[in-house]
Amino acid sequence: MDVMNRSGSSTRLAPLVHGRGAAAGWAIASLVGNMGIILTGALVRLTKSGLGCPTWPKCTDESIIPVGLGLHGAIEFGNRLLTFVLIALAIGTFVAVLRARTASGEKRRDLIALSVAAGLGIPAQGVIGGITVLTKLNPYVVAMHMLVSVALIVILVLLVRRVRGLAPADVDDRTRLAARITFGLTMVSVVLGTLVTGSAPHGGDADAIRTGFVLEVVAKLHAWSGWAVLIAGIVTLALSRHRTAWWLVITVLGQAGIGYAQYFAGLPIWIIALHIVGVAVVSAVSANLAFTLGVDPEVSGS
Repeated sequence: MDVMNRSGSSTRLAPLVHGRGAAAGWAIASLVGNMGIILTGALVRLTKSGLGCPTWPKCTDESIIPVGLGLHGAIEFGNRLLTFVLIALAIGTFVAVLRARTASGEKRRDLIALSVAAGLGIPAQGVIGGITVLTKLNPYVVAMHMLVSVALIVILVLLVRRVRGLAPADVDDRTRLAARITFGLTMVSVVLGTLVTGSAPHGGDADAIRTGFVLEVVAKLHAWSGWAVLIAGIVTLALSRHRTAWWLVITVLGQAGIGYAQYFAGLPIWIIALHIVGVAVVSAVSANLAFTLGVDPEVSGS
């Protein structure tokens, strides 16, 4: 009877991890989860809860959970718990792509490699988060935390495209180069954005150190990089007339509007939170643009 029950349970669970639809579902969920944790991490910083748990890997020297640490401790601990959600999504994604097959019945090693890379990034992020706490919110470690999240988004966008069987568009060399430049400039803008974050007042704790850069200077550099992304995106759109370029231009315009609004409004935390969401969205859209228009179909391996 136990064998039959286990077999029945396995049969009921099989659709969750079997087939292209299941793999795509897990990959998309993992992508959304990794985009979402960028926001929750930002909320930890914006609510000055960065040291709500003052040590790592425990919350305090005596306890894993935030005993007697109030709202700040609960916010930081809650963000730490979300790591386990991402781990569960990564495991589900790996199991699903492990069962994926080519038309000839071979394993999709490209999907496996991407899922492993994305999965390993999650515990790496946990360690970087721990270092962030142990260094008392060093702005450069915080920046690394953000940049690894963006890298995971890029990897997962490619995984989603591969699982769904989305091939690169057949475009000319000029369009391909423009798409690559647009993506590269987007990543430069993200890096400069982390310097703005590290120089701005919302450091995650009242005593958090800042980079020492003049906020106005790094903010202007970041803004100029955003304009460069927009111009490159418009050029890519003019050359390709492709919907992915349209989405890039639209999201960059929206992100620019939010960015200027937060700066001239005196950095209110709710607008900053919207801008952080925009970072995740623009990163994903830019990666999709690069993998759609910036890759040669003959050598893409998809």
